[in-house]
Amino acid sequence: MSFLRTLETARRSRFAAPVALLLGLAVLLTNEIGHQRALAVIASREALLEARVEVSLLMREVIAAESGQRGYLLTARPEYKEPYTRAAAQVQGQLARLAQIYSAWPDRSADVKKLDELTRQRMSELETTVKMFEGAHTEGWREVMLTDIGRETMLAIEGQARSMARVETARIDDSRELLTETLLFSRIGIAALVVLSLAALLLYARQARRLDDERLERAAQLRFERDRLEVEVERRTREITQIANHLQTAREDERSSLARELHDELGGLLTAAKLDVARMRSRLAAAPPEVLERMTHLVKTLDDGIALKRRIIEDLRPSSLSNLGLKAALEILCTEFAERSELVVETEVEELALDDAGKLTAYRLVQEALTNVAKYARAATVNVSVKTRGAWAEIDVRDDGVGFDPGAARAAAHGLAGMRFRVQSSQGELKIRSRPGHGTIIQARLPLKGPAPATAEAPGDVAALLGPGAYPQPPANVG
Repeated sequence: MSFLRTLETARRSRFAAPVALLLGLAVLLTNEIGHQRALAVIASREALLEARVEVSLLMREVIAAESGQRGYLLTARPEYKEPYTRAAAQVQGQLARLAQIYSAWPDRSADVKKLDELTRQRMSELETTVKMFEGAHTEGWREVMLTDIGRETMLAIEGQARSMARVETARIDDSRELLTETLLFSRIGIAALVVLSLAALLLYARQARRLDDERLERAAQLRFERDRLEVEVERRTREITQIANHLQTAREDERSSLARELHDELGGLLTAAKLDVARMRSRLAAAPPEVLERMTHLVKTLDDGIALKRRIIEDLRPSSLSNLGLKAALEILCTEFAERSELVVETEVEELALDDAGKLTAYRLVQEALTNVAKYARAATVNVSVKTRGAWAEIDVRDDGVGFDPGAARAAAHGLAGMRFRVQSSQGELKIRSRPGHGTIIQARLPLKGPAPATAEAPGDVAALLGPGAYPQPPANVG
């Protein structure tokens, strides 16, 4: 396994492939050089063997010609002349082949020339004897036969052939030694390259292992840093969430305080002013019509101020929510919105078993949704549904307006993010479904009184609080 790991780490090294390629090319080059040298030695050895065989064949043909000539001279029968004639022709062919073979070795031309001359001389003697025999020179051919000229020529031919054979044998032995040396050098070279390849592989494997160790160390450092950053982000997220919850609570407290101040102080002032105007009006019954008209206008102005004060107080802290409950407060909110915006608002509201914070969250959610409809939707109909389903309170606000792309919502549009944070701060869920030209659906779920269901999202998730939360497709009944 360690060797396999070494191979794997070497394979991943950026230097392993070039080095392996160079070493492979070196092995191939060494092997090819040795192969070509071996082929050259083998070809030379085969040529030497062929030359030696051809010399032997030449000697055999000369002896055959000599034997055929003697048989013909002793018997005078034509069938004994045929072996002589055939051997004489073969001798000529052998001489031509020898000349061709030895042409590759210029240093042997003298030996070949001498063998050629002796052979031709002997064949000429044989041919002369046969012609003298056929010409009825009985004593003449016998005298030629009894002389030692033919034997001396044959001895010279045999000596020359043996001399050439010894030279070829010596060269064959030399070629054998050269071939052995070539194969030995080739083996040594390949073995050395293999050893170098293994050494290079081990070196690069060691380098790759070191790089792997460094990479693992860096990865461990990155994991440690990532874990540290995650802890820090989680801590900061908790702090931001706590601050946001505090700011939201403080905002509602400020609204309540401001509403009480307006109700007590401004309400008292306006009521006192209206009573004073009523007393003055009763005493000015005989006043000119212009004065009475001014008094009437003043009363109307005071009534409008009181109505404006009441609307401001309801926007800051709806008294109907505390006095009449969530169902009545939402119905009043939808009715007043329909009157102001001149839109058709359909409501289906049930009383929900929510705590005070949950009721306020539900009320603010519907209020913000209606505000967005009035500002951006350009809708004709709005449907508000508040129902109880299981352990959840489900709030659904739909419109048939122009819609929008939740994924491309402007970063400065904090209304959706505020709604999401407010809902999730109450351990609830908020989903927004919309598409350009297909209206918008805002759906929220708030846990009823008691422990929050396990499926509720934690409010500490900043990404969930600020994300669009949109579905990919709107429902079929929108728009």
